[in-house]
Amino acid sequence: MAATFVPRRSASYARRVRWSRHGVQTLIVGWIAWVVWSKATAGPGVASAEAFCPFGGFETAWTWVTTGTTVAHVHTANLVLAGAVVVLALVARGFFCGWLCPLGSIQEAIRASAHAVTSRAPWLRRTGHAIASQMPWWPRVDHVLRYGRYVVLVWAVGGAALTGVMVFREVDPWNALLSVAEFEISTAFVVLLVVLGLSLFIDRPFCRYACPLGAVQGLIGMASPVAVQRDATACLGCQICNNACPMGIEVNQATRVTDTACIGCLECVAACPSQDALALTVTFPTRIPIRTSDIDTSDIDAQEGAMQ
Repeated sequence: MAATFVPRRSASYARRVRWSRHGVQTLIVGWIAWVVWSKATAGPGVASAEAFCPFGGFETAWTWVTTGTTVAHVHTANLVLAGAVVVLALVARGFFCGWLCPLGSIQEAIRASAHAVTSRAPWLRRTGHAIASQMPWWPRVDHVLRYGRYVVLVWAVGGAALTGVMVFREVDPWNALLSVAEFEISTAFVVLLVVLGLSLFIDRPFCRYACPLGAVQGLIGMASPVAVQRDATACLGCQICNNACPMGIEVNQATRVTDTACIGCLECVAACPSQDALALTVTFPTRIPIRTSDIDTSDIDAQEGAMQ
């Protein structure tokens, strides 16, 4: 049974979480934009922007281990970044996807912009609800499509291992994004346009259905001690957390959010009106969780109150 009265979470907590994440995302996207522009204007002598893609390290892993060489277009930086992603996944689950991935951030920004428009246009909102009511089958399709990123992962890694070529590169929207300033029209560019278009209607479509790096993160992250913990006794049963999750995870049905789709964005925690229902926890082998809500933030809240 849902709790009838629980301590409410302060609005300042949600602001701190969201502004922290959006600030990091903005910095990363800005940096990548600078790298792409520098490459496009400086000409050949500058290292390829592909060197900043962690997935290249996973694509070449088998070839590198067995032969000591890498497949074409893979740089040493790709291997270093792939190792960093593995460490991040073990330490903080999907943190890279939710806080650092530029393509994920761009999809998220497009979706937020579309939502801002529809929320101010009642007729668009009514149209969206009418269309959704005619698609009761969509949740089942969505569930099946979520396995797509594992299919892409096997194809990309297996194809590179067997052929010595980055087969995924030809359709990779990240590769197209890195080349966008060079006005290169390719299959990958078409895929990028499709992804950005779908982002108007679906939260992080590429992340949900096709991102092989997200699949790697999810699988490795299963070993992470960090996850969002739900206290059923403090849950209000409002499902606000479900609506806030960009990956469509049913947070209100979990005791501990260990779904491999979780990107660690903490939007569910920030949106939850109950102070104790959701919290980011670190569960050690003793199974004693340390909750972020256990940290005393009264001084921070008092300082914010004094500034207002």
